[in-house]
This record gives sequence, C-alpha cells and structure tokens, in this order.
Amino acid sequence: MGIRDFIHFLEEHQNRLKRSQGLSDEEIEQTLREAETMVGMANAAIRELESVLVNRRLNLPEEHAVRFAQDVFLYLGGEEEKVKEALREPAPRDAAQG
Repeated sequence: MGIRDFIHFLEEHQNRLKRSQGLSDEEIEQTLREAETMVGMANAAIRELESVLVNRRLNLPEEHAVRFAQDVFLYLGGEEEKVKEALREPAPRDAAQG
C-alpha cells in the first residue's frame, strides 16, 4: 500500500466517522480494524525509515526525503489514531446524535 492508498483509506475512515451514528456495529468494528492496521503500517514504515537513517550513509537530499516521509507517516498515523479513538468512545457519537 502506498501513501496515496493510505490517504484514500484515511479519508474514507474520516467520512465514516462523520456519519458514525448511522453505522452498524459491524461497520464500526471493521473501520476500527482497518484503522488499527493502518496505524501499524505507518509505525512500521517510520521504523524502517529510521533504520535507513541509522544504518546507511545518506547524502543530505536523501536524508531530507527520508525525514519528510517519516513526517508524512507520523501525520497519517496520528490522523488514523484520532479515528480509532473517536470510534471507541461512544459518548462523542451519542453527542453528535443530539
């Protein structure tokens, strides 16, 4: 899965979250599983990029590119974490209904 795919799934999860009061329990669980997978993938990518920085000699432009990719995955993983937290908390969804 590439960054574009990750962004697509994140947007889909955020859209589901916006209409979470209309989601079935099964849809919520599926979204949570997908979000957990996405966070795991982002964390794995961050670790791999860190190992590239630590174990290889990079020129400055390459190092900047790797650090930029890490920042992208940190941001995307953080956004997916927000989806997970919101779906796990019933109170915000209930408040959205009222």
